Amino acid sequence: MSQVFPFTDPVAAETLPPLRIVGGNGIKVIDVRGKDYIDAVSALWCSPLGFNHPRLADAAQRQMQTLNYYHSFMGRTPNVTEKLARRLVQKLPSPISHVLFGTSGSEAVETAVKLVRYYQNSRGKSEKMRIVSREGGYHGSGQMSAALTGMGYCHDAFGVPLHDVLRVGRPHYLCDAQPGETEVAFVKRLGRELDETIRDAGPETVGGFIGEPIMGSGGVILPPNGYWEEIQNVLSKHDVLLIADEIITGFGRTGVWFACELFGIQPDLLTMAKQMTAAVFPMSAVALSEKVYAKVATQAHQFGTFGHGVTYGGHPVGAAVAMECLDIYEDMCLPNHVTNLGAYMGKGLALFDNMPCVAQVRREGMLSAVEFADCLGSDFATRVTEEARERGVFFRNIGNILAIAPPYICTQEDIDAIFDVLLKSVDAVLAETERHHELA
Repeated sequence: MSQVFPFTDPVAAETLPPLRIVGGNGIKVIDVRGKDYIDAVSALWCSPLGFNHPRLADAAQRQMQTLNYYHSFMGRTPNVTEKLARRLVQKLPSPISHVLFGTSGSEAVETAVKLVRYYQNSRGKSEKMRIVSREGGYHGSGQMSAALTGMGYCHDAFGVPLHDVLRVGRPHYLCDAQPGETEVAFVKRLGRELDETIRDAGPETVGGFIGEPIMGSGGVILPPNGYWEEIQNVLSKHDVLLIADEIITGFGRTGVWFACELFGIQPDLLTMAKQMTAAVFPMSAVALSEKVYAKVATQAHQFGTFGHGVTYGGHPVGAAVAMECLDIYEDMCLPNHVTNLGAYMGKGLALFDNMPCVAQVRREGMLSAVEFADCLGSDFATRVTEEARERGVFFRNIGNILAIAPPYICTQEDIDAIFDVLLKSVDAVLAETERHHELA
């Protein structure tokens, strides 16, 4: 194999090559044998409009034929990119006022960390450089973004700057609450943990905190009531900026434009990517609050320039695709559409609510998960995922959690098909497990 495959065992790939995908049709992808699969996780949470949306192809082609590239450096910018910036600011939660474009979610997180440090330096707080992140959070695979990611396999042997990161617990009440602890007490304990972590490190050394409103790749973990209010109170007390990582949840996935709206989060910085262009073009952005922008702009003016940017940031083709995505989302009445289709997903998820093999079912909008009981073995969700793949549906397992986040263009019949395959796959793996125990 000539390719090095991300998040794949390279040695295993030599004997069991990855499935080769050659085509797309709506919510389905097609492999080299001609078999098609419903992708019930929108690829990497990023293809809400499926895999061959004609309006996005047309938008990209029109822009390619008009201006196929230009940069936004040194006093120039593509007109379409500036239009996109204005339109995004109108959609983004308060107090956002400006956006800075890049090409990937990992890059957006790297940029957000640089902006935290630039902001703190502009205030004469040059020691306030460390960032707090959470166990189980996923923020990318760059240098700082991988260090912030709370998963060891993103750190192993890479030498990422873990010394710049402080780690606190995730808001997973089901798994992490102490015996007899109420949700209210659990939230208060996480708030105290954050407060103590910052105090122990020295508030003068802590510049920012990063968190996904709903944790995605860490297991679709919904925060308990009051969690984000508690976190923001601690951050405010210690003069720590909040980076909201909306790379998975942004652009309607939870039934609102941005998940910050669900939890009363007022971010100082916000990262976005994936669904901004429906993954048709590599594009990301970091959004800045007016408070952060004002300090950054003043500091950059003193230096004579803002010394950060990437060649393809704000690419005009990506901007045109993102503009068309926004048009499509608005035509769909996106928040209502996701809320309604998510409620229909809830009926499918209800099939698993009372199963002894299921520890918890959770959902917000069209972002959902089934967490299986640990007693079934650590590979149970993996086996369900493999069984479902054979039946023509891709899910994603995260340990013993199975994630479900289908494209927005699903019909109710598509949702029925997804949950029919999931139910049959769970039943098949349960039967296989029982046979194995009988033979043992």
